[in-house]
Amino acid sequence: MRDLCLVLGAAGSGRREVAEELARFAWPEGRRVGVIPHGDGGWSMEDGVARLPRAADAPALLISDGRRSQVDQMEALIAAAPQAGWAIRRIVAVIDLPLLHRHPELEPWFRSCLHFADAAVLVRRWETPNAWLSEFQRMLADDFRTCLVAFLPKAGGLARPAELVEGEPRRASLVLDDLDAVDEMEFDEDNLPDEPFDLVRKTDPYFLRDASGRRDILVPDIGPALAAERR
Repeated sequence: MRDLCLVLGAAGSGRREVAEELARFAWPEGRRVGVIPHGDGGWSMEDGVARLPRAADAPALLISDGRRSQVDQMEALIAAAPQAGWAIRRIVAVIDLPLLHRHPELEPWFRSCLHFADAAVLVRRWETPNAWLSEFQRMLADDFRTCLVAFLPKAGGLARPAELVEGEPRRASLVLDDLDAVDEMEFDEDNLPDEPFDLVRKTDPYFLRDASGRRDILVPDIGPALAAERR
């Protein structure tokens, strides 16, 4: 299985540039790393099923479709990646700060990206008010404290790109972690349940659905905001 890093975020936020910089500088010098875009020549998704190119002899970064739900894509990619020879090892979310500032209704959309992310790259900070940015950073520290946060400077060039793709998982989601169902239970020999219980792995909260198939956590459509931004 070859390592795959997912790059989540909105269309027009510079995710391709971030992915290409990570491919060039985040791995040891001379290591060939591929970039898999969405669409022609890359990967695709139809009717909830993702289709990925077969893994080659090098790791790769896969860029999500930035115009649709990242949750739907995460669910499909997690199911499809092993069949194509990929193991999803790292998830990087590119957070478009001015887009979120101008469209606060998109906060749940970006929160879903951060839920799955080991690292967040915040872009175009100079286009947002300092007070708003400080509040956003407080939210990150409170709700996504394990996620590694980096800023993309105006001139480009991530300060420590290797940190974004290496190390132990830092994401809030456990969906990719190799855990036994018992590991997720919060009891010990002094705190055992009185009733029988099922050893069933918990479903990620973003993947939960009700009886009608509707997701428990709804994420807004990013399309109208992108259209307003002429993206």
